[in-house]
Amino acid sequence: MATTLGNFYVGASGMQASQYALNTTAHNITNAGTEGYSRQQVLLTDLTYTNIGNTPLGKKQEGLGTRIADVRLVRDRFVDKAYRNELGREQFYQSKYDVVSEVENYFGELESSDFRTYMQNLWSSAQELQKESNSIVTRSSYIASAVTFVDQANEIYKELTTYQKNLNKEIKDQVDHINEIAAQLYDLNDKIVKVEASGIESANDYRDQRDALLDELSGMVSVSYKENADSSVDVYVEHRCLVSMDKVYELDVRPASDTCEYYVPIWNDGGDKKLADTLFNVHEGDHIRSDDPIWEDPNATIKLARIPDADAGTDVGSLKGIIMSRGDYVANYTDIPVAPEMPLRPVRSDYATDAEYQDAVTQYQSDYQDYQDEYAVFSRKRDYYNSYLEPYTVNNIIAQFDQLIHGIVTKINDILCPNKEITLDDGSTMTVLDWEKAGYGMGEKNQIQGTELFVRNNVPRYKDEVTVTLADGTTQTVREYIPENPSDYVSMYTLGNLQVNDEMIKNPSLMPLTNLQNEELQSVADQLIHVWDEDFSTIGPNSLVTNNFMGYYKEFIADFANKGKTYNGIAESQNKSVQELENQRQTVVGVSTDEELSNMIKFQQGFNAASRYFTVVSEMVEHLITRLGG
Repeated sequence: MATTLGNFYVGASGMQASQYALNTTAHNITNAGTEGYSRQQVLLTDLTYTNIGNTPLGKKQEGLGTRIADVRLVRDRFVDKAYRNELGREQFYQSKYDVVSEVENYFGELESSDFRTYMQNLWSSAQELQKESNSIVTRSSYIASAVTFVDQANEIYKELTTYQKNLNKEIKDQVDHINEIAAQLYDLNDKIVKVEASGIESANDYRDQRDALLDELSGMVSVSYKENADSSVDVYVEHRCLVSMDKVYELDVRPASDTCEYYVPIWNDGGDKKLADTLFNVHEGDHIRSDDPIWEDPNATIKLARIPDADAGTDVGSLKGIIMSRGDYVANYTDIPVAPEMPLRPVRSDYATDAEYQDAVTQYQSDYQDYQDEYAVFSRKRDYYNSYLEPYTVNNIIAQFDQLIHGIVTKINDILCPNKEITLDDGSTMTVLDWEKAGYGMGEKNQIQGTELFVRNNVPRYKDEVTVTLADGTTQTVREYIPENPSDYVSMYTLGNLQVNDEMIKNPSLMPLTNLQNEELQSVADQLIHVWDEDFSTIGPNSLVTNNFMGYYKEFIADFANKGKTYNGIAESQNKSVQELENQRQTVVGVSTDEELSNMIKFQQGFNAASRYFTVVSEMVEHLITRLGG
């Protein structure tokens, strides 16, 4: 009788298992279009057996039905890992490309009025000035072109630095979002552990949510993870634990330096933020000014930043991409090292006597030794530049653009207000206005030397007149030049600290293009044209091509446009890899409604069969009781 009644278990368990399987199938169909949902699969197994005897070949058993062994998520963890790695690389380069695309708009290269137009207008007005330098009209036109040139340059600089600040805010927002994801992962770990602790049920929907968060997190930072025996997941970011079984290790930000409020992501250990470990090792370098004495010390250790590298697998995550676009300070032209010029070896035919030639050779040897020392300093600065400025897109663009503007304004100023070095009676030297070459303003009341076109906002070009004694014993009244100091922003002819001389705007006669006889200084006007054709600079220490102003700007634009094209090419390639891996994932985790409908029919038939079996057993028991029992 026990065996007969035991047959009820077969029918009941079949109906129960089929009902649960139908529920799972319905759940799959309902979420067929839900993003991040993974197909769930029902695994059936034998319920249990009862021993009803022994035979020479073994035990004789009778099965008691079926049960659901597991409702598992159908996922390929290897594809998941590959997908997240490729997604992180895509987001790194996509964020860098987006920055370059934004910066291109500031220079108007895709519009009719790009910055090159303002440079050409300044050059064209210099041509007109050359034809008639004593005309108030041509002088006013030249000054007006200078005003629009400087105003546009300062406007671009303002937009670039404002964009840096926006990127800075985005860094803070991403750090906060990472902390939010970490808290959600920790909460999901707790829920999954509680649901699966009994070993009866799988927390598949919670697991889907956790996987979706891991996908999102992997787009921002480099992520690795490990599932524990209790079904919780330990999550690691940049090789340090973010979420463990019992704690969330939050991130925070701190200023990059005492003088710059740009954020650096750090691990929040509750201590001094300045001493906290940074999230990325790209912040290991220190910003060193170009005039720092450390450059002159060949034994000094200069700590360089570590640049994200594809071979090392460190070019991962949009957060790092944004940081590598922004930079950790606001650069200027002094941050671009300039290679020293190699002295020319004397040629015997250029000298009248052997003695003169030997003197020249001796001087050359001394100059060449100085050149080697200077080049050693330049090499250290170049390594620093390649580590701490060139890879940082916006900051490098600011420095290169500032180098161009600084070159134009200082060369024009040096033409209008030339300087020279004099030696005093005590052996010291002084840089002063070259009173022998400098022109005057036009008109009796405006005959002033040393009126510059471009001025620093709060620092004049020269100090007040002072009488000094020269090395030859004579006295001279001079105006000492106030030099630029890389450690003092207001002393520099740099973006944000430049404007056209307001006095010259009000009175164009002050432009020093005449002599004491009120005659045109044609040579000065000629130089204002020729300076545009002269060699100016390379766009960086790694370039071997020296350009004039226009050539520099052209190469400057081409340089970051090419970088943008490179970033976009890598991002598109990565996107293809991401899509291929996502397609692979969907072939595994995606819900096929046709397949699920087929399963539904199968489980319905299974339920009906179990139900009929149960009915037959019930009728059989009823027959035994009513017919045989009576």
